[in-house]
Amino acid sequence: MQGTRQLLKKILFKIATHSPIIEKVLKVLSVVISLAAISAIILEHGTYIESNQSNWIRLIVTTAYIFYILKFFIRWTYSGSKPLKYLKENILDIVVIVFFLLAFILSPQIKHLMRAPDEVFVHYRRLFFHIYYAIIFLVEIAKGSAILKKINLSPPLLMMLSFFVLISIGTCLLMLPKMTTHGITFIDALFTATSASCVTGLTVVNTATTFTTSGHIVLMLLMQFGGMSILSFATFFISFLSHSFTGLRYQYMVKDILSTNRLSDSFSFLREIIVVTFAIEGVGAILLYMYWQTTGLFDTQGETILFAVFHAISAFNNAGFSLWQNNLMDSAIMDSHFPLMIIMILVFVGGIGYVVIRDFFDPNVIRERKRKRWKKLTDGTQIALITSFVIIAVTAVLFYVFEYNNTLSETSGFNRIFAVIFQSVVARTAGFNIVDVNHLAIPTLLVFIIAMFIGASPGSTGGGIKTTTFFVIIKSLFATIRGKKRIEFNKKTIPFNLVDKAYSIFAMSLIIIMISTIIIAAIEPMIPFKNIVFETTSAFTTCGLSTGILDQFSIAGKAVLTFNMYIGRIGTLTFAYALSKRVKESRHEYPETYFMVG
Repeated sequence: MQGTRQLLKKILFKIATHSPIIEKVLKVLSVVISLAAISAIILEHGTYIESNQSNWIRLIVTTAYIFYILKFFIRWTYSGSKPLKYLKENILDIVVIVFFLLAFILSPQIKHLMRAPDEVFVHYRRLFFHIYYAIIFLVEIAKGSAILKKINLSPPLLMMLSFFVLISIGTCLLMLPKMTTHGITFIDALFTATSASCVTGLTVVNTATTFTTSGHIVLMLLMQFGGMSILSFATFFISFLSHSFTGLRYQYMVKDILSTNRLSDSFSFLREIIVVTFAIEGVGAILLYMYWQTTGLFDTQGETILFAVFHAISAFNNAGFSLWQNNLMDSAIMDSHFPLMIIMILVFVGGIGYVVIRDFFDPNVIRERKRKRWKKLTDGTQIALITSFVIIAVTAVLFYVFEYNNTLSETSGFNRIFAVIFQSVVARTAGFNIVDVNHLAIPTLLVFIIAMFIGASPGSTGGGIKTTTFFVIIKSLFATIRGKKRIEFNKKTIPFNLVDKAYSIFAMSLIIIMISTIIIAAIEPMIPFKNIVFETTSAFTTCGLSTGILDQFSIAGKAVLTFNMYIGRIGTLTFAYALSKRVKESRHEYPETYFMVG
């Protein structure tokens, strides 16, 4: 027994002695192998290669997978006397490895269910594993994000840079030969990547005919990462820094964004966001797939899956991208109420915000409300829902009245009512359309501009100044008219710092739209002014609804709209905080002054 203990001590001592060296070697190999694998994947899907090069790529990616698994077990071995603690701290790696092994082992069963030819199945299986490794690559980057501690970036600047990096990567990928059918210019690639990353949906090229399947997948990934950005994309990386000073600093940012009471609540909510996002998109994709599979609309199972997943992601993230040439006005779908209803529901749910979804549908919250009858939906949830439904209802009524003898004249009965409801729901935040926007009457365009400007709810995948901002401004307006000193809702006082923030967002958004409109009107004299106002507002609010004239814009005009989409997505306050130097509030206070306004 004594000899066994001595042997165990020697082994542990050897492990502890070599642990730092092994860790350094693993880090270097991890960087080299990961970069080689991701470069090989980009090379295969982005350029035209020969068969022998394809074999080398397969070998590199397989090696990367094997190294990822071996690295996990080596680190587990060198975790010393706390292997269970290591497993708990690296649960994400365990999930990744288990899912990969299950997908590999169950490949024959999946092939049988798909009933696809060998070549088709091999192609989609390789595509799946390549996308899966890209996710692993992002996880590896997240684990190495401790460098942010040295750079010491502010949260707003981190948000701006995260989008800048995402857009830059998307632009480079879209310019690869195999991403498009006949090539694409830099400005068009930049515009499209920005539109997808900022979940806008504006297009200067035809998404269906310009991009290949690989290009469509890139757009889909850009929409996914861009749509989750406000509450997930930036904080996904931050979650891995939770044990460092920098991580604690950024945790407070997450806490403030999510309006939670404790830091633990913030990251618990973050995990819920990721789960809810993929769950809702998954349900939507399955429903669309099941419907389209019965219609015989697509030639292959792979095409059906691609259309279902693409439109589910595009709808929930309020992006408005479609794989049909005429968006949803295409004859293949514009009269199909079931898929359009699924898309409409996804757009609405994605636009009400994760906080509202949690407050309204979370089982724990529902059980707590049942136990405590006095507990109701939070004020933010009530405001978001009330304002959203009022905007949709008003938009629908005005749309019906103004377009009754115009774009709606060719439809009747249920089809007319459905078109009104669908377009009113998506006009606030998503670029889908089942009516010709270019033929809408000017009053209708103005109604849509106002709806786009208000937009979705906070913490959602939609844009605009947000429903709660609009609500606070309206309440403030009525309080001023009635001579009330306090703004109240549900027998509670809305603090003036919240009112100031709402007016700041409103003013800055309006200023950016006005300046952009003036600039574009000056450089695009041949385009009607109403179209310029509509496209500029749509870009800034990341709605994506278009009158269909963007292909007539010059490079300068496209650049202005690209900037609008970028600023509109990260938010005016985030942009201002990132570029300005925060001033420490002084304790002294000057005497008040009064003068005439209005």
